[in-house]
Amino acid sequence: MLKIKLLGPLQVLDGERLATPSAPKVRQVLTLLAVRSNSTVPQRQLIEEVWGESPPPSATTTLQTYIHHLRKLPGLDSGGRAGFDGETPALLTVPGGYHMAMPHGRVDVQEFDELALVGRHAMEEGEVPEAAEALHRALALTRGPVFSDVICGPVLSVNAVHLEERRYEVLEARIDADLLLGRHHQLVSELSGLAADNPTREGLHGKLMIALCRAGRRPEALDVFRRLRRVLADELGVEPGQELQTLHRQLLDGDPALSRVGARGHLVRHLEPRSSAATATLPAVGELIGRDRDSALIAGMLTEGSPPEAPRRVAVAGPPGSGVTSLGLHVAHSVAGAYPDGCFYASFGDPAAPRPLREVIGALFDSAGFRAAAVPDGTSERVRLLRSWARGRRVLLVLDDVESAEQVAELLPGECGSALLILAHRRLRGLAFAQRMDVEPLDARSSLELVRHALGQRGLADLSDLRELLVLTGGLPGPLLAAVDLLTLRPHWSVRQLTGWAEQRLTRESDPPRHQPLHSVLRRVAGLEPAARTALVRLAGLPEKVITVETLRPLLGLHADDTVELLEGLVECFMLDAEPAISGTTAWFFQYWMSRPVRSALRSLPEEHLLKFPSRDCSPRTC
Repeated sequence: MLKIKLLGPLQVLDGERLATPSAPKVRQVLTLLAVRSNSTVPQRQLIEEVWGESPPPSATTTLQTYIHHLRKLPGLDSGGRAGFDGETPALLTVPGGYHMAMPHGRVDVQEFDELALVGRHAMEEGEVPEAAEALHRALALTRGPVFSDVICGPVLSVNAVHLEERRYEVLEARIDADLLLGRHHQLVSELSGLAADNPTREGLHGKLMIALCRAGRRPEALDVFRRLRRVLADELGVEPGQELQTLHRQLLDGDPALSRVGARGHLVRHLEPRSSAATATLPAVGELIGRDRDSALIAGMLTEGSPPEAPRRVAVAGPPGSGVTSLGLHVAHSVAGAYPDGCFYASFGDPAAPRPLREVIGALFDSAGFRAAAVPDGTSERVRLLRSWARGRRVLLVLDDVESAEQVAELLPGECGSALLILAHRRLRGLAFAQRMDVEPLDARSSLELVRHALGQRGLADLSDLRELLVLTGGLPGPLLAAVDLLTLRPHWSVRQLTGWAEQRLTRESDPPRHQPLHSVLRRVAGLEPAARTALVRLAGLPEKVITVETLRPLLGLHADDTVELLEGLVECFMLDAEPAISGTTAWFFQYWMSRPVRSALRSLPEEHLLKFPSRDCSPRTC
């Protein structure tokens, strides 16, 4: 029976016999496929892992050779549908990448996660002995640092950080259970060593303080806080989190609840009045018009439903110009009281040339007040520091202009009371356990309210003129406000003159971006892969409003399946809308159409200009 162990040195077992590959790059590929077992790993990620940012021309062929070697592992099916029956391990080729299907219990990471989940559920139900047993069993699967004898490229390095963080989360949960069971005397020695090895990890220091207090060593518990506070100030330039400061006050006050065996071992989380520090780093936003329902829904996702200590992951996506950023920031300001340790914002920037994760994390550290000298250079080191710092705190991270789940996968909060709010202009694949919401264009009533709010008395113009402007901008607040901005700069213009101007010169390059009503749409187009951009340009020139697979196939020379994938990718990017086709009108299930703002933006510039936009590295399947 094939089993793969990753929580330590890499091991492949055929029953009791070792069958671990020896070639370094084959081991690299196997490790990445196994840690992502039962999900698809894109080919481009495997190539990035093995060869970094400068792969050789033969990378794809060489990768196929490595896959061929792996398929010779004993007990691993080489294809067909065997891997989908839930019983037979298989390494499958799927569109865009590879999929290692592994049955239950065949990868130690799977078993670790399942035992950790059992332990967490038992703790929530008050079954502490059962929780402690499950968490002890999970930790017994670890055999040292993960991937310890595997060369780790950029992708595996971040995965290793994530797994180590999960191990620490389970370790801290197990310590919580042991504290509840009155094992504080035995824990003091273990926690002292862990705190020494992790001098900035507040959760471990907090548990050591509780164990010392319950062991009758309150002065030593206070010394632990003083040492930690000094280390955080010297190395990071920050203060301990709200929870640890609350615990410190309880120790100073001699709170008898801390010494009571059976009291909750994890730190009690308090919702305190919002301080200015909680929102000081968030960009300011103006009044939000027509988004009350959306705002309330997102705020509820970030504050309601699950326990305060549970992690929250919310992804908000909408068309370019729909006001996703303004909506997200408005919500972040409104829920800041639930995150007393701060709300922090960073953007990945232009979709055609997104900022590296390293820079985005650096921006978060800067807004959190870290000293520059305390921030490491490497991406994986920054991820590790960010997760360690957020552990034990209640913070909200707002990440804007996200283009893929991979960009934020290692920043998702773990077992803590923090949250991640993801703002995107495309629907993101692969965001496990995230709550999602799409932002729709404003309806006519809200659009009119927005115009009148911005223009005052001038917004009381002839309704027919205003309606034409609303049709032109498609209910998107961004283009609508860009058009209105021109009226404030040119008070001698009427709404009718503005609408006529906008129809003729929507995106003139010589104008500043704020004067380009559909600039945000073109910014989105510039970030698409060339094949997707070519398809959009061809579609914008068609006289037909309804697009079908049969319409597009001859224009691009693609097979039907590839055409469907391309169209669906454009729907994910909000470049097209879709609805079920009327029965009998098409051989495929859906028909597509392009919104007025997208069509107008694409028609406003010469085709050769649109096609020469610099593009990012992605496939038509992911836009």
